[in-house]
Amino acid sequence: MEEFIFFSLEGIKVSNIQFIADGLTYALQDVIAVEHGMTEPSRAFATFCILAGAFMFIFEDIFMFVGGFAIALGMVAWFTSKTKYSVVIHTASGEHQALSSESSHDIDRVIRALNTAIIHRD
Repeated sequence: MEEFIFFSLEGIKVSNIQFIADGLTYALQDVIAVEHGMTEPSRAFATFCILAGAFMFIFEDIFMFVGGFAIALGMVAWFTSKTKYSVVIHTASGEHQALSSESSHDIDRVIRALNTAIIHRD
């Protein structure tokens, strides 16, 4: 059986025989389906900072300074939290999150390679 490589980059390899990601190897013959997963970040801390800062900002003196700082901290926390995208593999033993990244484009490339590999598996 000859191995055809459909994708290979930085420790990720997709062939018609196996899928290697994050140091784990998945036999492609066991893969039933592949899907695109997405995990939204928790923004509870950022929301709390913004609301607490807005409340303190209505007072005078030091509370106004602390409120402004809390609002700024909340805004930074809000905008620096990123959505995580992942490759989710379905096998007979269950669902596995095989790879995650902040780039949806990279995950899409791996999923396209996996779907092509599934079509060409032996």
